[in-house]
Amino acid sequence: MVKVVAVAAGVALAVLAAVAAVFVVLAPDTEADPPAPLVQASQVAPSAALLDVSGRVVLGTWPGQVEYGDHPACSGKGEYADIRQHAQVVVTDAAGKTIGVGKLGTGVHTEEGCVFRWALAVPAGHDFYGVEVAHRGLSRYSTAQMSLPVELVLGDQAG
Repeated sequence: MVKVVAVAAGVALAVLAAVAAVFVVLAPDTEADPPAPLVQASQVAPSAALLDVSGRVVLGTWPGQVEYGDHPACSGKGEYADIRQHAQVVVTDAAGKTIGVGKLGTGVHTEEGCVFRWALAVPAGHDFYGVEVAHRGLSRYSTAQMSLPVELVLGDQAG
């Protein structure tokens, strides 16, 4: 009896390790791979049509705004410290109800500044959508605008 329990526990640990390995391998973390679409299961009916939305946040390069990590990684600094990898992106409908939650990908230093990409799927069919990144204020967009990448520019831009 003890031997059977020990074997079952070993098998369960092996299965959990395999599942964890799959999540680590599939986790998007690079500029080449923006964050995978994320929709809360409880927020979308199984038959609802989805709209794939994406965007980017561009943070200026003036001193005090950007923290540089291993090249080309970067993140916000000082008053922009909340602009970093995994910062929350919230999409709402016209009434202000949250219909999708995602996160920023890894910040990448470019000529434009520190650029973060995000992507998620939200229920289609709304006339207007709101997008808020890291509590930086809500921006409103039409369905046509949401079909294009949404861009938020923060901080002082070089040039």
